[in-house]
Parts: sequence; structure tokens; C-alpha cells
Amino acid sequence: MPNIREVSKYANVSVATVSRVINGSKWVSEDTRQKVIQAMKELGYQPNSFAKALATNRSDTLGMVISDLSGPFFGDMMRSAEDEVRKYGKHLIITSGHDTIESETDAIGFLMQRRVDALLLHIDVIPDESVIRLCDENDLPIILINRLVPELEDVCISLDNDMGGYLATQHLIELDHREIACITGPLYKADARARLSGYRRAIEKAGLVYDERLVIESDYEEEGGCMSIERLRRRNVSFTAVVCQNDLMAIGAMNALKSHGLLIPKDISVVGYDDVVMARYTEPALTTVNIPVAQFGQQAADLALSKLGEKKVKVTRRFQPELIIRASTDVRSKSRKALGKSTS
Repeated sequence: MPNIREVSKYANVSVATVSRVINGSKWVSEDTRQKVIQAMKELGYQPNSFAKALATNRSDTLGMVISDLSGPFFGDMMRSAEDEVRKYGKHLIITSGHDTIESETDAIGFLMQRRVDALLLHIDVIPDESVIRLCDENDLPIILINRLVPELEDVCISLDNDMGGYLATQHLIELDHREIACITGPLYKADARARLSGYRRAIEKAGLVYDERLVIESDYEEEGGCMSIERLRRRNVSFTAVVCQNDLMAIGAMNALKSHGLLIPKDISVVGYDDVVMARYTEPALTTVNIPVAQFGQQAADLALSKLGEKKVKVTRRFQPELIIRASTDVRSKSRKALGKSTS
């Protein structure tokens, strides 16, 4: 493999000039820069990335922390972020925070030890005060995904989750449902609290009574949706529709309802949240709230690259959800009682 001295000899310039070209120094004429680049191409020379990182204080890598590497939600986000950074000759290192303060903190530390140029963080548990301190104490760009910290608004890529919860519930109210259950995600997460707030806002705006017995806190998993239906039945509360705060729980809820001989949406209407790929293939196809997950990843990467001086781009920092109406919701049936413990 050729070395830097061979490149300098081939291009008829000094080793120092080749080094300046590799490190992106502005103190090289454009003609000389192109001559060196052409020499490296013809010789097949690959600059040492570690040496370059030491010289430029850049590693050409970005770090990303997400809640969980499994499941359908984060795939599009990771892919779109990586696609964007690769356009600029950089790489993305991804690790998981696993929804604990210790694990999220460890994941961030792991990436910073690898001298990443920027951090893209989808974290749920580390409190706002600690996130603010993290940003204040470090020079590298830190972008927050699917989270709004008011003091850090200019580095947040977020969604109006309150509106998402409102849209899902309002849709059911417009279909004449009056007893609407809600299966939430873990309420230590800001997105779950915001979606619940939107649900309650729609209920109260319609002049209905917010009933805590109709609200079940769950875990964003399919089994959690199934178990939540069983808990609602044990509470002996009646309902004709269910708002689920993600699609996996909605799928679990539909399976549980079907196991009790209920038809969807004839007997019970179900709404999900996220619009993952499988939502359109459930039976019936799932009405859900669309989250632009891929755009989250792309915009977060664009914002980081912009702060690194790699590109100038207008970044969307606040997204609005969209209700996708499919076959799992319908007008409330007048001929069947709402689901309760006594329903078979």
C-alpha cells in the first residue's frame, strides 16, 4: 500500500503539503489540492483515519443513542440518519440506551470516548436538567430526537404528541364513541404523557367525563396491549373503542379482543400510533397516527452536519402528526353493548 511520501513524490509536492490536503487545511491552493487528490486516487492511497482525527480534531463519525435496537420503530430513523451522514463521507455509530438513566449515560459516554463529532440522542429517562448540563459542558453538537427541552429548542427534533393523542381520540368521538379506553406507554416518558394529555383534552372538549378507570399504563409492547384489555375487563368498565399509544400495543389489544369473540370494528374500534409498516397489514388494517420517523433521523443528521459546518440546510424541528384512517375504526354500533367484564 502506498504511503504519504510516495504520494508527495508522485504529485511533486512536499509531504507537509500532502498532509495539509488530507487534513482539509485552507492554506493550499486549489490547483495543488486537486493535484494531490489526483495522485492519491491514482496510487490508491487511503489516509489514516486515526492520524487525520488527531490532526483535525474530527473523527468523521457521528454517534446515535436510541431506546432499543429491536422493534419496527427505530429502523427507519437509523437508516435515514446513516444515509444522510454517509453523503458527507462520515459514518454513524449506533448504540442503545435501554430506558434507564445508567444505561443511557453509559451509551453517551461510550460514544464520546470514541471522539464522535456529534451526538444524535433519542433518550427518554435522563432528566432535562442533566441533558442541559450535558450540552453546556461539551463543545460537540448534541441533537435531541423526539424530545423537546424548552431551553434547548434549537437542537430538538420533536413531534406534537399532544396533538397526536387528540387526533386519535377526536376521530373516535366523531364516530359517535363516548366510552373510549386509552392504553398508554410508560408515563415516565414525555411522549406517553403528551399523548395522554391529548386524549384527555379531546374527551373534555367533547363534554365527556375523563374516567381514570378507562386508562391503563402499559409498556409499548404487543403483550402489554393484550394484558391491558384483560385489566380493563377486570375493572368492569364498559367501552366501545380503544386508543393505543403505539401500534404494537394496538395489535396486542386487537388480538385480545378477538379472543373474546369481538369483531373489529363492528364491536370495538381500535386506533394505534406510529404507523409502522405492519399496521397496514393487520386484519383489519389499523387506523393509526403517523409519525415521520425517517424524517426524524434525516433532520437530526442534517442539523448536526449543519452545526459541524458541513452543509447549510433549513431543518424542520417540530413535526405535526397525521391520522391515517383504515379499517379498524367505524361508527359506534347501537346494537351491541360496550365491552365490560361480563362480555363473553
